[in-house]
Amino acid sequence: MIKDTKWIDCSYTTLTPVKRILALQSIKERTAQYEIFNKIFTPSGKIKILDVGVSSEMVLPDSNMFENLYPYLSMLTLATIEDSKKLRKIYPQCEVVKITPHKKLPFRNKQFDIAVSWATLEHVGGYHDQEFFLHELTRVSKRIYVTTPYRGCIYEPHTGFFFLHWLPLVVFRKICSITKRKFWANESNLNPLYISDLQKLLPKNKNMKIKLYYMFRFLPSHLIIYSG
Repeated sequence: MIKDTKWIDCSYTTLTPVKRILALQSIKERTAQYEIFNKIFTPSGKIKILDVGVSSEMVLPDSNMFENLYPYLSMLTLATIEDSKKLRKIYPQCEVVKITPHKKLPFRNKQFDIAVSWATLEHVGGYHDQEFFLHELTRVSKRIYVTTPYRGCIYEPHTGFFFLHWLPLVVFRKICSITKRKFWANESNLNPLYISDLQKLLPKNKNMKIKLYYMFRFLPSHLIIYSG
């Protein structure tokens, strides 16, 4: 998984005007994904939810959309690799827990009713790390809801490339390296997924489902993973 300071320094200083504009559109898309969450789970003020991958930086307008939309903040536990003290000031109603990359989550088995993670899975490392991350979510919670950008989309939101992420990843990463995108060339920071990749990573016998989300109702842009 990504490192604390390096992640914050690199990811937020490589924002382009196009990315900032797309972040505004992302508000609409993440709100729509939140509505899908509501339809699947119909949450209430009695449900304990863990959100893994919450950011302490609010540079983009679509940052932490779940916390901005969810009405029962006192029932949320926020897990972060970033500045936990700052996050506690932003969301004083929530419990905030600092987690360590590549380590087990510091929670009991099935401690939560639902574990959510928004656009974090692609940043936790390679396929082995992503599999471990998903298994940990299913370990500490009864159900999960995870989103991640779809590699089959024509646009790669982190690098700003169109289509190039469809190339073999070794080629894609070489292109990132020579175009001032070295941070994203590192598998530890970005490992995009196709549906076929995700199917290999999901825990078996967990009633896991994959939903392809369409931006503008026609452009496949995200994968949603959830358990019923």
